[in-house]
Amino acid sequence: MFSNNPVRREIRIAGHHAGKPVTITPQADPIYRELVKLARRGNYWAVLTVNGIHQLTAGRLHQNNIFVKPDAVHRDGTEEFVVILPGCRVTAEKRPDGSYRVLYMQADLNYSELMKRAEKPGLYEATKDGGEWQARLKKKGKITEREDRLVAISDSGYEHPRDAADNAARRVAEAPFSGGGFRVAQNGFDMHFTPGEKRIGGRINYRDAVRPLDNTKLHESALLLAKTMYDARKIKGVGWIAEFGGSAVLTQALKILADRGVRLENHTAFLVRPRTSPNEAIKAAHAVGLKLDRKFSKTHMLDYIGNRDQLELIFSRWRNKEEKEYKALQAITDMVEHGKSLQGAGAFMGSLAAVAGLSASAPAPAAAAAFLTALGAAVGSAMAIGKMGNTMMSAWLPNQHDKLKSKF
Repeated sequence: MFSNNPVRREIRIAGHHAGKPVTITPQADPIYRELVKLARRGNYWAVLTVNGIHQLTAGRLHQNNIFVKPDAVHRDGTEEFVVILPGCRVTAEKRPDGSYRVLYMQADLNYSELMKRAEKPGLYEATKDGGEWQARLKKKGKITEREDRLVAISDSGYEHPRDAADNAARRVAEAPFSGGGFRVAQNGFDMHFTPGEKRIGGRINYRDAVRPLDNTKLHESALLLAKTMYDARKIKGVGWIAEFGGSAVLTQALKILADRGVRLENHTAFLVRPRTSPNEAIKAAHAVGLKLDRKFSKTHMLDYIGNRDQLELIFSRWRNKEEKEYKALQAITDMVEHGKSLQGAGAFMGSLAAVAGLSASAPAPAAAAAFLTALGAAVGSAMAIGKMGNTMMSAWLPNQHDKLKSKF
């Protein structure tokens, strides 16, 4: 309900929570009114933002909510919080009586236009047309209502969504439940796109890689993905496939849904060369009841972050009660296979350093990247790639490696 007072606006949310009013200050009121108008016109990002403000009355700030960042505690007992929502940054205050007040709001009211220009996260439909992958923005943020629909969660660092779709298509085909490259090309897939100049996670961004839930730059994208996943919860067999740094966005989105008690028991997920902790991802997957394949992730032997906590991941799967088919024998087998996949890595790194001056603890420098690119360009056939060049390229230049490999 809205009050008639033009200076003070109170919102009471009906429900089982014994919530107190949320007060919108005069400074925040004009932006709030515009957001309400956009929400009523069907802008789904605005709906999420308005609902996020309303949920303050349900005590969301008391929960381990990754959108909410504590800001300051004042002498009079009030607490300030920064709430990250799509297209909007809200500074809110919790008062001693348990009520909340929205102090300031910073919003991009042209958020829809920014999404159209791929400057904000969004959901796209990827289809193959004449041998080229195309990406079309889905304005309502809902996946195609088709059983067993595949959805990619892309990494950042792509110039355009169609570039992300081109690379994501190969990653999607690697998921054990995808049906392979032919079916992916025939049926297409949906893709959650996160814009950005740099890739997400990886060893160079170590803190973000090992603690993906704390990466505030991804909150906006994760909230939109969570809404997409929530809307798709009744579609059977949806497969969510994160490629590289997209694992962080998926992890956050799953955590959001878990915090709200949402279950996705008819869905599954897979990580292709995750650049953030796969163990954090599987814990979030368990929390929403995803049905996982025998393999949950695929890594390269030089993917430090992807391999870092694989043993913890295996243990998490073994002790999780919902993964009834993942027994001790499967866990032991996976541990042995994981160990085998890393054998010889030390010797390989010595050869690699001698050839190109590379290190496993850092990304390929410009000179080394140029060397690897030249190596790939010089290859005349699949046989000529050679074991060393193939491994080097797939580790540090995966997109170029896959494009070269697809020619043979």
